[in-house]
Amino acid sequence: RVRRRAAKIHRQLVAERQSNRAQPHAISDWLSVYAMAVNEENAAGGRMVTSPTNGAAGVVPAVLRYYLDHCVGAEPDRVADFLLTAAAIGGLIKHNASISGAEAGCQGEVGSAAAMAAAGFCAVLGGSPEQVENAAEIALEHHLGMTCDPAAGLVQVPCIERNGIGAIKAVAAASLALRGDGSHFMPLDNCIEAMRQTGEAMNERFKETSLGGVAVNLPEC
Repeated sequence: RVRRRAAKIHRQLVAERQSNRAQPHAISDWLSVYAMAVNEENAAGGRMVTSPTNGAAGVVPAVLRYYLDHCVGAEPDRVADFLLTAAAIGGLIKHNASISGAEAGCQGEVGSAAAMAAAGFCAVLGGSPEQVENAAEIALEHHLGMTCDPAAGLVQVPCIERNGIGAIKAVAAASLALRGDGSHFMPLDNCIEAMRQTGEAMNERFKETSLGGVAVNLPEC
């Protein structure tokens, strides 16, 4: 009984764009609606996407769709580069830490997905390997400590919106990395290790149990 919102928001965005009255920050809504649509379809039992998990499925597709439909000079032939780069980052995180909300909290799911999307996006925009690594690190770093606390056991809340925000962070991370030369203070490997340690130290109530955080702070009437 969780209301689907992506289709309605998409219609609103299209109408605003055609009226030439869209606010500049509406681009964030486009990223969110792409991510939310994927997660809503997952939650409804439609076509399933895992990138890297069901709960974090919307981030990578949203940023890829944003690249293809909104970015100047986007090349459909670069989709494979985007996905391969994202997969490489996801593999590093899975091997050295975790992509599981039950193990590491939402930093391991949406955080990992944001790092993957940021890296792929940076790559197709012409980023160097150093900039790609920087993009992934920025995205992951700014999800550290995020809990996994589905409300009433429903992975839809707050995860669907969280994917939209994760996509926005991924784009911001890639853009910031592209403004530099790839040199940065915190290496990705170290950030992944920080995520692993944070996940191990996180109280079990905040790791996919619905026993803490958002999960238990619900309206009583």
